[in-house]
Amino acid sequence: MKRLGPIAGVLLVFVLSALALVKVYDKGKDQKPLRYADIPLETIDWFRSLGTGLGDLIGNFTPEPRPFPWDNKGDYGQDPETGLTTLEDDYFIIYFNSTVNKNKAEKCQKLAHASIPRQEEIMGKYYYPSDMNGRKVPIYLTANQEEYAEILTQFDAAEVAGSSSGVTISELSPSGYYLKAIALNGEYVLDPDRERENYMREVLWHELSHYCFFASLNYSVRMGLPMWTYEGIAEYVGIPDRRPRFTDEAIEQMRADCHLMDPHFPYTFEVYAGGQSIFCHMEDEYKPDGLKSFLKTMYSRGVSESMRENFSVTVPQFEADWKTNLDKFK
Repeated sequence: MKRLGPIAGVLLVFVLSALALVKVYDKGKDQKPLRYADIPLETIDWFRSLGTGLGDLIGNFTPEPRPFPWDNKGDYGQDPETGLTTLEDDYFIIYFNSTVNKNKAEKCQKLAHASIPRQEEIMGKYYYPSDMNGRKVPIYLTANQEEYAEILTQFDAAEVAGSSSGVTISELSPSGYYLKAIALNGEYVLDPDRERENYMREVLWHELSHYCFFASLNYSVRMGLPMWTYEGIAEYVGIPDRRPRFTDEAIEQMRADCHLMDPHFPYTFEVYAGGQSIFCHMEDEYKPDGLKSFLKTMYSRGVSESMRENFSVTVPQFEADWKTNLDKFK
């Protein structure tokens, strides 16, 4: 074969390179770019710590970007060996076994959809599959405590099985936030007495609030939010028709023990109902729009800067005002 001259050779390399770039573009044009090329170590450590303390969260970190698309093919519930039934629509997949009445799964599905307007209103955004690279929210509705523990074991989350009625299991990578699963403990959410009190709604909306909260954070900055922020807002969203109530003793405990920049408060009621009272007080003082603005700024800049920017107060000033007004929650 006749050899190419120098100029022709250069032209050929150029053409081949251009064609290769076109192929790369065609392959990747429908994929979202990496959101976080470099996540600070402090942020990674904080995300990994979500399962410690008193929370209902498990956070894992992987240093490798998650492959596209983020569909549900790899869900634990998709494995035929599990024996789980699937109830699926455009936004959610409910996984449940034969001991769970299908009507209960359908109720769970309806409650998940009913949560979306409130998530959008308070959290600032609901994350649809189109926002999450095609991934629908996977919800495991278990029949009882035993099955709940078994499911959580599959997600390396067994440590919270005995102390939670629901849990959100998440992953962080250079590709961004990824929801692995939400699991609901049938021992509680399917209990007839609790069902009459809308307990399934409260637990499910609480966990979906975690999903929206952690999907909203800017992980490219140093992040280490205290537990009352994500547990308190989840209670605030999940229980829209009831404010918390405390005894005199509980109020005195919060006044003595709770400091808003501590990683978490000492007692469970302080983290959950106490955290809810913080956001209720925020709504009282700064109106719902002020609360929403606080969240929006906090997602990227933390508690201190958000309070300063939105309320013109320091964290100690806000804390003192909240504690002074705790009697309104008697």
